[in-house]
Amino acid sequence: MDITFDNINYTVSVGKKDKKTVLNGVSGKFNSGELTAIMGPSGAGKSSLLNILTGFTTSGVKGSLNIGRTVGGNKLCSYILQEDNLHPYFTVQEIMMMACDLKISSRCLQNGEKQRLIDNILDTLHLKFTKLTRCGNLSGGQKKRLSIALELIDNPPVLFLDEPTTGLDSSSSLYTIKLLQGLAREGRTIVCTIHQPSATVFEMFDHVYVLAEGHCVYQGSALNTVPYLRSVGLQCPQYHNAADYLLEVANKEYGNFINVLSKAAIDCHWRKPESCIGTATLPHYLAYDRNHNGAAVYHGTTTTQTTMKADELFNAKQQSTPLRRPSEFTKLLILMRRCNIQLYRDWTVTHLKLFVHVVCAIVVGLLFGDSGMNGTKSVSNIASFLVHILYLWYTTLMPGVLKFPSEMKILRKESFNNWYKIRTYFFATMLTSLPVQIFFSIVYSTIVFTLTSQPLEYDRFMMFLAVLVLTTIVADGYGLFLGTFLNQINGTFIGAITTCYMVVFCGFLIMFSHMSELMKAFSYLSTLRYGLEALVLAMYDNGRTNMVCPEEELYCHYVKASTILKDLGMTPQNYIFNVVMLAVQFVAIKVVGFWSLKRKLRCN
Repeated sequence: MDITFDNINYTVSVGKKDKKTVLNGVSGKFNSGELTAIMGPSGAGKSSLLNILTGFTTSGVKGSLNIGRTVGGNKLCSYILQEDNLHPYFTVQEIMMMACDLKISSRCLQNGEKQRLIDNILDTLHLKFTKLTRCGNLSGGQKKRLSIALELIDNPPVLFLDEPTTGLDSSSSLYTIKLLQGLAREGRTIVCTIHQPSATVFEMFDHVYVLAEGHCVYQGSALNTVPYLRSVGLQCPQYHNAADYLLEVANKEYGNFINVLSKAAIDCHWRKPESCIGTATLPHYLAYDRNHNGAAVYHGTTTTQTTMKADELFNAKQQSTPLRRPSEFTKLLILMRRCNIQLYRDWTVTHLKLFVHVVCAIVVGLLFGDSGMNGTKSVSNIASFLVHILYLWYTTLMPGVLKFPSEMKILRKESFNNWYKIRTYFFATMLTSLPVQIFFSIVYSTIVFTLTSQPLEYDRFMMFLAVLVLTTIVADGYGLFLGTFLNQINGTFIGAITTCYMVVFCGFLIMFSHMSELMKAFSYLSTLRYGLEALVLAMYDNGRTNMVCPEEELYCHYVKASTILKDLGMTPQNYIFNVVMLAVQFVAIKVVGFWSLKRKLRCN
């Protein structure tokens, strides 16, 4: 699949009214079977051009682009970002198999065939010895090769890479470019941006496309760079890296030659003559290819290299079985399994959190003692309800705020490369995290309910439990929203500020009976208000018997439950309303969180 683009213009807004032109009418063609480098100094527009070619950037773009992006719902190009965003808790084998399950239906390849395909890909990329290594322990070069391996599973005909050598040493950079060159020789179109390659790396590119100030100043073979510059009166010094000299010219270190070079770059004869590829060499891991329409087809697994003429290859495709992607429901199950494994292995959000919940529940329970039955400690008992709500709220909210910004990088890469739809990921994370959050809140609630001597009645315990569970899952949804809508610092700040507002208007620090009607109206915006009132009503409404007044006390003002409700200004028989409001807020915040997630991915 060749890529052709003509007169691409790209503008971005600067401030409220001004616009900046990033690309100014650039045109070119990237051929299949070639390794192409997009080069240029910082701010030249190379990353912008790559994002436009991949479809990552669409707004503000004008011009024509000819590249088959989808056929039958399958994406025909893969974009490997500069950062190798991988799940650190999975081994290479696990992450490859999960990617294979997400990309290829089991109707096409059975598990044994998928495993042979994975082994062959890893062997080709020199990663087979890392199969049992967790991704978080891989070196920079290994992570880069693994990112490439993940996208090769469904054999895309076009690969885009953003700065594939960034952060790698010279040896790893050279090996990575050799790998890409070999993949291009198999018939793929491989395009990557690169900043300042060494002379050896530069000469390995079949085609170089150089940008400066949004203009194309050279497009042709890497080996023709010096003759091209000589043709416009620029003499590259002997023993000087041609790539370095070309970038120095683009940076105007020898004068402003941008206009001259942009006109000279129109001449395409600097590109080496196109040759008809008579044979296509299939690597031993390539168990399938694509038919005329671009749909992936399976040839059966193979363990030896095969050389086949192009026409014979197409004839073989006619009898092959098209590769099908799994349904979104199947992908949902795969993602849920992945999320469950990740939750189990990330001990900070599972094992440690459970331990902390148990310890804090015991400490809080012992601190408030018999406040649930002691008439002299009724106010302390109400305070303990607020402590329970705040503890579960904060310990659920903040991890979500901090987690999703890092998860967004992986989600952006996988969803853009058509591994799954955003809604599938959203439901998978929700269905796996909610049971864990509910279990943690049940453990905490059971301990504090028992240790604080609340009335041992099944109905009251279930009402108490339901409120704290609902508060927990609302906090989980609010954390998702803040984590996707804001960055980590702002999300943490806004989360803390809004929680302070909710505490002030929850009805304990300032009782509802002491609030003005206007302030009472504002209290309905507080999630904690519904939680605290529901807990108070669960324990003190519905015919609650009198509390115990110790013999050494002369008078216990809050022996009767009705006295407590009256002084707090809470309405009896209002438990269902508060629970319903918590449930409504849970649904609303999840909907808003999903919208925020999609918005974040579109904006980036």
